[in-house]
Amino acid sequence: MIYRHILIAFLAYSFLSCSSSEKSEKIASETSTEWELQVLDSIHVDYMGNISTGDFRGGMGLLYDYTANTVIKIDYEGQILSTKAFPKDGPNSISFISTVKIDPDGDPYIGGHDGPYFELNEDLSVKRNIEMPFASQSFGGLMDAKSFEFWQDKIILYYTGRDEVGPFTENYLKDYFLLEMLNPATGESSPLIRTPETSKFSTGLLYERPSISFTTVENDLLLYFNNEPKVHRFDLLDSGRHIETLDLNPTKFIEAPELKDKYENYNYEKLVEGNIFGVFSDQKRLVVHYSEGISEDVFSAQNFTFPEDFPRLAELNQSYFKVYETEKGWSNEIPISKKVKQIFAIEDPTQPFFALRNDDYIGEEQDYLTFYKLQLVQK
Repeated sequence: MIYRHILIAFLAYSFLSCSSSEKSEKIASETSTEWELQVLDSIHVDYMGNISTGDFRGGMGLLYDYTANTVIKIDYEGQILSTKAFPKDGPNSISFISTVKIDPDGDPYIGGHDGPYFELNEDLSVKRNIEMPFASQSFGGLMDAKSFEFWQDKIILYYTGRDEVGPFTENYLKDYFLLEMLNPATGESSPLIRTPETSKFSTGLLYERPSISFTTVENDLLLYFNNEPKVHRFDLLDSGRHIETLDLNPTKFIEAPELKDKYENYNYEKLVEGNIFGVFSDQKRLVVHYSEGISEDVFSAQNFTFPEDFPRLAELNQSYFKVYETEKGWSNEIPISKKVKQIFAIEDPTQPFFALRNDDYIGEEQDYLTFYKLQLVQK
């Protein structure tokens, strides 16, 4: 009997110790600002091409191969569900696609910086054209344009051309609206969002021209200029009122100085600016994906010759994640391996997501695409 009581007491003590330890670990995780990036798995997609942009939502991925002008739909296991090659010229041609997007109902959309936009059927054929009420004044744009979002029954997009004003207009960023809110049912659009005073681009001074991207979470819009380490939050229920600006506070983020005139240029001549590639958010936290850039001193010391040395730029330019939580602020800087090539979407900052593998860096030639399954984990 004595031994039995001792055994029971020992087991109870062990259980309480384990419970206490697990509880302590849980509390530490909940209060920690330290995160790490883990590789969980990888998937193969039986397709070979040059993927410039993509989106992932609700178990489906949508990818765009810019050389073949082809859209590919996959599931999260890597199985191809459908493909569609669009003609680049002639009747019904669609080219210069910069945006692919999956709406909250799982319907695919594609479009270019200068429009029109297209809603696609399940087999990726065109279901309907979505035209803007005025012509675009944008002549070119990034191939991965995070500039198209759904909110309520509207579409919010970066699209210049209202009153024939384009992004090369003097004081464009200081004096004009940046986005449009389109009602696809009526074809009417209204201007939305001005550059907040917290941004250097509100001053009217000359800087390297940024790309403009944004995302939405509930009724907030998070807008960012690629070469400024800040995220600007706006309230869509209050006519796009500016709520706050979050400074990324990176250890290193190269910004070109003010330009002497509109003909001066720094990028890829004297330095490489830091770059925000994407902002991904839910109600509790947001994740920023960015690179630190290459300083003028390092740039000049390397004696680059372009285009041959573009791979060297990628090698020198480190990328990171940083997580922001309302109650705890910014996390540590989370380095991203050079094996990761592109990250198109993160549905939930605490759940797994996909990133295209950089086979050129690894030195492997494959006849299929590989995506890493990654996750940000709080320590």
